[in-house]
Amino acid sequence: MLGLYPEIEPYVQGMLPVGDGNEIYWEECGDPEGKPVIFLHGGPGGGSSPRHRRLFDPERYRIVLFDQRGCGRSTPNCATPEADLSVNTTWHLVADIERLREHLDIEHWMVFGGSWGSVLGLTYAETHPARATELVLRGVATLRVKELQWLFGGGAAFLFPEAWSRFLAPVPFSRRQDNLIEVYHELLSHPDPAVHGPAAIAWSRWEGETVKLRPQDEVIDAFSDPAFALAIARIENHYFRHGGWLAEHQLFRDAGKLRDIPCVLVQGRYDVVTPAITAWELSQVLPTAELVMVGDSGHAFDEPGTLHELISATDRFASDWQGASTHRHEERNADMLFGDEHVRRYEETDGEVGHDWEKGAPCLILTTKGRKTGEDRKFPLIYQFDDENNPVIVASKGGAPEDPGWYKNLQANPEVKVQVKADKFTARARTIDGEERAKLWEKLAAVWPDYNEYAKKTDREIPVVVLERV
Repeated sequence: MLGLYPEIEPYVQGMLPVGDGNEIYWEECGDPEGKPVIFLHGGPGGGSSPRHRRLFDPERYRIVLFDQRGCGRSTPNCATPEADLSVNTTWHLVADIERLREHLDIEHWMVFGGSWGSVLGLTYAETHPARATELVLRGVATLRVKELQWLFGGGAAFLFPEAWSRFLAPVPFSRRQDNLIEVYHELLSHPDPAVHGPAAIAWSRWEGETVKLRPQDEVIDAFSDPAFALAIARIENHYFRHGGWLAEHQLFRDAGKLRDIPCVLVQGRYDVVTPAITAWELSQVLPTAELVMVGDSGHAFDEPGTLHELISATDRFASDWQGASTHRHEERNADMLFGDEHVRRYEETDGEVGHDWEKGAPCLILTTKGRKTGEDRKFPLIYQFDDENNPVIVASKGGAPEDPGWYKNLQANPEVKVQVKADKFTARARTIDGEERAKLWEKLAAVWPDYNEYAKKTDREIPVVVLERV
C-alpha cells in the first residue's frame, strides 16, 4: 500500500491580490522544474494543509497549493465580520485559479481536487480545458439537488442518527422540517455569537463525524474548533444554498469538453458525504474517466485504500513527465511504506515489514502523547543505538524551520513508548548536545546522509534525542 510522501516545506509562498479586497495565500513545494499540479482543497472553506503537499512525489512535481477565498491563510477570513460573501462564488474561484496560474507563469497543469475540490476542479477544467493536462478527483460531487438533500435533508441521518441529532440541536423544533440549509443560513447570519457560534460548530461537526468510515475523535475535534467551524460553515452554507452557482446537471452536460483529458475518479464505496452514485454517473458521461471504487473507504482522502489509489494515480501521471532531470525519473518502489501505513505494517509484523526502510535505513516506532489531545501519536523514525544500547533519533523534519510535532510532544511529556522490531519498551526522551550529540549525529548521518543536507537548510540546531529505557 502506498502512503503519503515524507514531510516537505514550501520553497516559495506568498499572498496574491485577486480583487474585491481578497488576497489568497499560495505556496509551491517539490521540484521547481517538476510537473505542475494544482491542489484544490475541500469544503468549500476547508483550507489546504501540510499533509496535502505529501500526495505528490516531491522529486517529480511542482506542487501548487492555495487557500481559497475566505478561508485558511487567505484574507479576509469568513470568520470575521468584514468578509463579503457576495464576492465569494465558484466563478470567483475559477478566476482566482487562472490568475494564480498566470502569476506563477505556468502554461498548464494537472488538476487534483477532492470533495468540494472535485466540483471546483471539474468547473475549472470545463471552463479552461486547454489548461488541464489531467484530472484526479476524489469523493466526487457536482452539487446537484439530490446530493445536497442526501447530506442536509435527512438521508445520511439514517446512517448517523446520533450525529444528526447534534446537527439538529441549534434548529428550533418547529423549523426541523424546513429546508435546513436555509434555516442554517439564518442562524449563521445572526449577529449574536451566542446564535451563530453554536450553529457553526454543529454544522462543521456534522461533517467531521461523517467524513471517515470509522469516526475519529481528533478529526471531530478539529472540525469543532470555533474559528475553523465558523469560516467553513458560513462558506459551505453560502455555496450550497446557491447550488454552487451551477445549473442542475451542468457539470454532466459539459463533460464532453474534457474528452481529451485523462481523468481518474477515486471514490470510497461507503462515502456518506459525497455518495458513490455521483462518481459512477459521472464516469458514464466522462469519456476518459477511470473510476476506482475503493471498497473499504469513506470520504476522507487519507483512508488507506483511497490514499493508495490517489498516490498511484499521481505517480503514474508523473512517469511521463519530461521536464525534470532524467535522474529524477526512477520509479518509486511501490512496496515502500510511509506514515500511518508504515506504522500499521510494522506493528502487525513486529518489524519484519518496515524496519529496513528506504536505502536500508533502520526504523523504529515512537509513540508519544499528543501535547494538546493527550492521545497516542505514532511515528516511524530512523534510528541508531548509542553505547548503552539506547535508540537515538533525529528531529530533522527535512530541515524545516520548526521542530516536528513528535518532538514537541516529547518535550511536553518525555515518557514515550518505543518498538524496535519485536522489542517493545517504555523510555524517557533526552535531548543531547556537545560531544555526545556530535558523535551520535555522525553515526546517524552515516545511515541517512540527507541529515547533513537538512542541517544546511535550517537555522535551528536539529535536535538529537536518546530514548533511555526505564
